Amino acid sequence: MNLEELQRRRQELQREEEEVQKRQNRLYDDAESILANMEMIGNESARVADVAHNAKEILDDLDREFELQTGLKGVDIAFLFVATALQCGRIFIMNHLTKVEKAGQGNSKEEFLHDIQDKVLQKFDNGVSATSTKYYAPLDQIISGRGVPYDATGYVDVSLKLFKGANHRFSTLGHDPILGLIFGTANILTNTITCVRTPIITTNHVIYDFNYKNPKIGMGASTSTTLKKSLERVNEDAGAVVAAVMKQVIHIGTDMYTPCGIQLPGANLLLSNTNAEKITRYISTGDLIKAGASAGLAVFINTIISTLHMLMYDENNYSSRDVYSVKTRKIILYSNLIASTSNVIWVGANMAMGREKAIKDLDIGGLMITIQRLMTDRKFIHKVKEEFVFGQFHKMIQGDELKLKEIQW
Repeated sequence: MNLEELQRRRQELQREEEEVQKRQNRLYDDAESILANMEMIGNESARVADVAHNAKEILDDLDREFELQTGLKGVDIAFLFVATALQCGRIFIMNHLTKVEKAGQGNSKEEFLHDIQDKVLQKFDNGVSATSTKYYAPLDQIISGRGVPYDATGYVDVSLKLFKGANHRFSTLGHDPILGLIFGTANILTNTITCVRTPIITTNHVIYDFNYKNPKIGMGASTSTTLKKSLERVNEDAGAVVAAVMKQVIHIGTDMYTPCGIQLPGANLLLSNTNAEKITRYISTGDLIKAGASAGLAVFINTIISTLHMLMYDENNYSSRDVYSVKTRKIILYSNLIASTSNVIWVGANMAMGREKAIKDLDIGGLMITIQRLMTDRKFIHKVKEEFVFGQFHKMIQGDELKLKEIQW
């Protein structure tokens, strides 16, 4: 073997030795990485075991944290007071506006509506005076006459008697809150009165004196002709039709909260006049309108308070918008509960003292909204609480991502 071959062989051995050394170094580094990784995994396993072992205490702490974040304090209390005051004010105003008053002089709502009627109908006045004829009430009569023909209770001839006294509200279709828009308006346009004698519908002429006063029920008329003549005026005298419709609506409004009230739509078509009157004592169209208006106003107040409170959300102080909205829901729910409970207690106390009519002051619409809030808000709060508590617990178990060292072999 010559010198050149020896040198080449020496170089090969030297490279093999360096490669072996590198492998030894890598094995050493990998061993250290494995030990470090095992230590990290062991520590993580111990941490998870500790979390699992103390799960009850941790969940209790998270529950307290949720209550702390969603508890009402400071400005939240101010919102609660304002919301409660608005809801209580709503109940008081609605009861005041719908207070039952005797018809006629001294009825503030009736006087107010009549003043509106006079101001509005005067705008239709064309300055033309006409004579009332068969199936025709002139525009100036519709505008200047305070009453409506289907309110007539006197008779040209006693033998024509259709009903007695205030029972005319439950006998005439003009006093139906829905059908009255058709028949009541037609009666105003034609100086007639349409009555129901289940299951027959009859119409009679109404006779006025020269000042359009002292209406008296006269001879029979045709219901179909009454409607036909009214329809003809839609094209011939639209102003009179509009004025008649407005007068019809206002008249129903003046009768709505009087002792007799206004029957439910279609009641006298399905029941006798006497039974329709009895049912109206317990539930009337006015009660339905009051409940609907009260519920709508309660929802409006809730929406305003909710919107304003949500505008104060600060993401730096709360884990999520949903968690903050729990506070908002609590404000709305508590204010509705306080207002409704106060109303129920007040009505109950008055009824216990013998004031049975106090039942009419029960805030049915508000109670419906409160019950609806109880169902939806409690469900929402429970859902958010579950997500908060178990979500945070899951994150604690999951922990941070392990940064294990890379193994080369």
